[in-house]
Parts: sequence; C-alpha cells; structure tokens
Amino acid sequence: AVTLMLFFTLIFGVLEFGRAYNLYQAITNAAREGARYSVAPFLGTDNLPTDAQVKARVQQYLDSVGARGATVTAPQNITGTVNGRNVVYTQVNVSAPYTFLFFPFGSVAMQTSAQMRNETSP
Repeated sequence: AVTLMLFFTLIFGVLEFGRAYNLYQAITNAAREGARYSVAPFLGTDNLPTDAQVKARVQQYLDSVGARGATVTAPQNITGTVNGRNVVYTQVNVSAPYTFLFFPFGSVAMQTSAQMRNETSP
C-alpha cells in the first residue's frame, strides 16, 4: 500500500511537471511571436505595429494554446547599445498563472520575456 501511494505520487508529480513545462513553453513561444511581430515593419513601409496590436497578437496566440489569465506587456522603442552601436528593440513580457491539478498548492505565476531588435533601427 505504501509503495502504491509513492508510485501514484510520483506519477502525478510527473504529470504536473509536464503540464507546467507545457504552459511555460506556450507563454515563451507567445512572447517570441509577439516580439517577432513587433519588430518587423509592415510590408513596403517602415511602420511598426502598435503596442495594442502586439498585445492582441500575443493574446491570440495564448488563446489558441489554451493559456488563460495571462497578462502581456510590450514596451517598444527601448534603446540600448550593442557593440558600440545604438539600437532600438522591443521586449514582450508574458505572465500566466499555473494552477496545480493534482496537488493542493494553489497557483504559481510563470513569467517569461523575449527581446528583439527593431528592423527599422539604423
């Protein structure tokens, strides 16, 4: 009986870890998608998407993978220096709650971000 209880605890722990890792990968991919969308100008122009358009794109991705309750921030036009050159980049931050299914631990906030240099930078 003790061995069976330990075995099921191990199995449920593996399932929880798999679900948590799946959510983390989904929000990481959503942040990358938002950053990629944010830095590429619209076809034939130098115009970049607005913050609201980037957030909508990330939210659309999150909805498609079933990540609910996520918050997205997408500050654009952040300036920095790389190898002595001034660059402008976008950082997309995504935070989503992970709720445990098998264990009574409540929920944990998972966070990730992605940064990409704007293609319209000099």
